Amino acid sequence: MSRNKNLGGLYSHLTPEERFRLFVEAEVREDKEECRRLVQSCPKRTYTMNDLAYEDRLRASQEVTILVCLDLAPRLAKARMIAAFSDVLAAVYNHYLDEAHYSYFGGRRAGAKQTWRIVERDGDPPTPEEEDTDNAEMEQAFREITARVEENSNRFTAFLEDLKHQVIAEAGAIWEAFGIFSGTELGIESEKLLKVWFEPMLEDVEWLETLMAKTKPDREKLAECQATLSAIWHQLVEAQ
Repeated sequence: MSRNKNLGGLYSHLTPEERFRLFVEAEVREDKEECRRLVQSCPKRTYTMNDLAYEDRLRASQEVTILVCLDLAPRLAKARMIAAFSDVLAAVYNHYLDEAHYSYFGGRRAGAKQTWRIVERDGDPPTPEEEDTDNAEMEQAFREITARVEENSNRFTAFLEDLKHQVIAEAGAIWEAFGIFSGTELGIESEKLLKVWFEPMLEDVEWLETLMAKTKPDREKLAECQATLSAIWHQLVEAQ
């Protein structure tokens, strides 16, 4: 006997929790007939509730705000990762510059000792600091070493900077579009919506705004997001 025939007249006696689980399972099986039976047999209730237009706007504002946050979150996480990596790269640059200078001194001392042995001199050769010579040669060597390390480091920092600007331009466009949308469609500041529906995101957005002072938002992305948010809002509010 089939599952549907087993249930028979029991559909109307299912608890809300049972009906919910059975509906999800039927959807997974793509059993449209079972879904239809579960919906049609569901008990009908009459409720007294707040003005639907008010409730729709409240619910829609929450959904739109969360959608914006879900769109912003991965970009802000990426921007923070890039910023952290840039800080590490700066420390690594200083470390390797010191190592390069140390290696120069080490090579100079090793060469001096080798020369000292070849000419069969007793003791150790004088250190660079003890040499009674013009330090112009060492200063030139330091400049060349520093320039080479800096040149290689700049390749990575430039790449990271470009990547950061790209991410901030996208995130800034989303946030600015949300601000325009909330002001024109809802008459409410975007920060207030964020505080009500997703307050933990406020700190990230404040950080984003400091970065937006140096990076202009992607205008194409901004227009696209603004149109999308407006369309979603009207769909959620007018669909009821």
